Amino acid sequence: YGFLLKKSFCDGWDNLLSVIITNVILLFTLLGSLYLAALSAKLDNSLILAAIFILACVVISILTFAYGDCAAEIANFNGIGLADYFKAIPGCIKDGALFGLLVSIAAILSFFAFDYYYLQLNSLIGVFLGSIILWLDVFLMLSLQWFLPVRSLMHNDFKKCFKKCLIIFFDNTGFSILVGLHTLLSLVITVVFIGFIPGFAGILIHNTNALRLRLYKYDYLEEHPELKTRKERRAIPWEELIYEDRETLGPRKFKTFLFPWKDEER
Repeated sequence: YGFLLKKSFCDGWDNLLSVIITNVILLFTLLGSLYLAALSAKLDNSLILAAIFILACVVISILTFAYGDCAAEIANFNGIGLADYFKAIPGCIKDGALFGLLVSIAAILSFFAFDYYYLQLNSLIGVFLGSIILWLDVFLMLSLQWFLPVRSLMHNDFKKCFKKCLIIFFDNTGFSILVGLHTLLSLVITVVFIGFIPGFAGILIHNTNALRLRLYKYDYLEEHPELKTRKERRAIPWEELIYEDRETLGPRKFKTFLFPWKDEER
């Protein structure tokens, strides 16, 4: 995981301009949605608010999905251009819209369920049912954090991506929680930096790197079918598997982040 953090930071730094531009686009989209929501709030119509929320989720999802393809190239040590992000948007409309609908509908249902079970029902059963919904939401978020990396790295359709998200979560629960905590911390840092970094783009680079490295585990297990027991399958030689990536990334001293040509001269 230490190498994952290092690689994600280096990838984000090396592609800082694309990260900031993508985050600014997403930030203005979010602010525009909040502005529309504030205007519609005066009408006191929950249906209009829900429609704006769904639309915002769909648009933000499409724009985020477009950077997913860029994040996959970055994770694979390939360079990207600023135009690559905009070129990827048309191909992400379908899956991005479906994902946005899924997330927004789940959020709306959860909101009304919490409102009913916790506030209106006002009983021990309500607290119990509300807690179940809370844990279902946590499970859904930890699973869906793999959706975009799966789509970008494995190029599956929407249904297969959703299925693989569940498989990855159940097979790597601890790792998924760790990546989820990193996402939560990144969101806090994003607020501090007013949405510029790391933002959705930086989080996406990290999650894509996380899945890319985690897939080495499945390649290893496929090459060693003799490993049958749970203990044997958990003993993954990670240092051996990430050796090539570690060598490709190379040592990165602090001064090379500010003065990259110093490393080239050396």
